[in-house]
Amino acid sequence: MGPGGDVRLAHEPDSGTVVGCVALLAYPDDVFELTKMAVTPDAQGHGIGRQLVAAAIDRTRALGGARLFLGTNSKLAPAIHLYENAGFARITRDRLPVADYFARADILMELK
Repeated sequence: MGPGGDVRLAHEPDSGTVVGCVALLAYPDDVFELTKMAVTPDAQGHGIGRQLVAAAIDRTRALGGARLFLGTNSKLAPAIHLYENAGFARITRDRLPVADYFARADILMELK
């Protein structure tokens, strides 16, 4: 895969309307970042976020990813819980597989 990444979309089964998305950002050395995950307010609470995270993990593996990490904010408790349930563990900034990661993320995680 070239520079960039990959995007996964969640569609409402009946209408096909997009109700969620997650993006994977590719870095050198088979490193990926799970980024830009969102689920529309009306679709929240139906397991779509869990499915998107699982799809991102599966896609990372299919692309040969060696590491998958993310940055989030402590204000997003439901997202943090979702990531932990999917197998992510908190890491310190010095464990990040990339340099110059943005500062607004006060919680950093990596898939175990």
